[in-house]
Amino acid sequence: MTIRCRKLLVGAVAFFALAPSMHGQNRNQPPVVGRPKPQKPVEIPPAVVVLQVDTAAGDSTRTIIQRDFDFGDRMQPLILDSATLDDIWRPGQKNINFAPLAQTRANFVVRVRLTATGLHVEVYDVPRGRLRQEDYFRLPKVPAYRLPAMRDSLSTLLGKKTEATIVALAADSSTRDSLALAAAKRVAVKTTRDRANARSAEAARDSLSRELDRRDVLLRANAVRDTLHSDSVYARLVLKDSVVRDSLERERRLGIHVVADEIERWITGTRGIAASRIAFIDGTKLKIVDSDGANERTIPTVGAALSPAWHPSGRYLVYSDADDRGTRIAQVDLRTMKPRLLAASNRGLNITPAYTKDGKNIVWASGGDSPAELVLASAAGDDSVPRPFAGRTGFETTSPSFSPDGKQVVFMSPFPLTPQLYTMNINGTGLRRITPVVVGKRSYRTGAEWSPSGEEIAFQQQNGDFQVWTIRVKDRVMTQLTNEGENEDPAWAPDGRHLSITRRLGAIGDPRGIWVLDERTGRLRQLTVTGDARLSDWSPPLRPVY
Repeated sequence: MTIRCRKLLVGAVAFFALAPSMHGQNRNQPPVVGRPKPQKPVEIPPAVVVLQVDTAAGDSTRTIIQRDFDFGDRMQPLILDSATLDDIWRPGQKNINFAPLAQTRANFVVRVRLTATGLHVEVYDVPRGRLRQEDYFRLPKVPAYRLPAMRDSLSTLLGKKTEATIVALAADSSTRDSLALAAAKRVAVKTTRDRANARSAEAARDSLSRELDRRDVLLRANAVRDTLHSDSVYARLVLKDSVVRDSLERERRLGIHVVADEIERWITGTRGIAASRIAFIDGTKLKIVDSDGANERTIPTVGAALSPAWHPSGRYLVYSDADDRGTRIAQVDLRTMKPRLLAASNRGLNITPAYTKDGKNIVWASGGDSPAELVLASAAGDDSVPRPFAGRTGFETTSPSFSPDGKQVVFMSPFPLTPQLYTMNINGTGLRRITPVVVGKRSYRTGAEWSPSGEEIAFQQQNGDFQVWTIRVKDRVMTQLTNEGENEDPAWAPDGRHLSITRRLGAIGDPRGIWVLDERTGRLRQLTVTGDARLSDWSPPLRPVY
């Protein structure tokens, strides 16, 4: 059979095989296609206009609130030109003109006005043109800048003392001139008595001259001392004023973040994350920074710091304190800035501390000659030795993180072959491995942290570079959140949507930084810009200290 015959035979067979379906189809009807799958509606964050609050330069109240809305990822701050804003409302006016807002896509307008004790906040529904919600918020008061007045006062006092010194030195100089004139005056010396009187007068002049010299030395020394004392007093006043003002400025800024978070709750139903801070390690130093990247500062520690974790109250940080002899568990009171080593942890291997959900105890991994296991001690420092953690496993365990209800713990263990994640009830029951192990496929999972909702656990997985993943507790479905560069150390924000992570985009050895990741959209923003930052932990919601 020729090739042409074979082709004709195949075509005929195909035609008869398709004939029944072609016969049953009405040629006048379009071909049947699959019904489109329902699409999840696109979530469009509400657009919010923040009206002018004050005229402060730099980070004004309005600027901070707008930035908080942007970083919260649930609302869109709508930036309008100054002319339009003036048409809508100016400070001092009573009513808002909603007409210019009709030409924008604004859903809400926020008006914040200064009061004697803080801020009066109003949120208006733009389409309806009416007030939706309002409240008053207290803010810490920052005292007036008094250093120029203090400097002027000290300068005036020093000037008076200097003037008195000059007058005294001038009087002494006049006295010396008188003594010189008396010494130069010729006196007839005829008798023995005259010679004795002359010698006595000369001795008196010499004695008075020496006394004047000593007095001048003292006057000049006192003038120098007064100048140094004035400079020292002013330096102490500057330092004290700077510490007080910086502290109150930080607390005032935190109060503004609280306002922004509450506005976000009014509009979206979820409180924002602006009024929170992130602790991290920069080299060997323990640092904290506001969630918007402002107010980065170093926290005092005994030795080098590792693995910080926040107390549920936000007042304390626990960390692993390292020196040449090993590590101990330590905590620092953020109000007094005094670090304290935990008596229950001797120098050795003491790592990855975490507070229990009630804040009464600290759990960490302690080891040495034997594999590290979780131990527990009072956060008040009452224990002299650690107690075995209730949920002991019999194999190496590190990096504990508690579920929101405090009844379960997730941890890492290099069992059976490589580090994997396990959950367990705190009484030791219900132990289970939640990350899958595939024979022949390398997997390395660690750094677990339970989400505030309790539904997910974030962790880092190594498959080449480290990347951040989540795993759902209920069905163990894993989701990769990052893929560019190297990303580690996830820590949940209080809203359960954002995470702080350690991120390095360059080669191994290049500096790392703390970034904030929005789990829902994948948006990333850089939080730290200097140093080598890593091992972050996100605080609970905070309140300013008045």
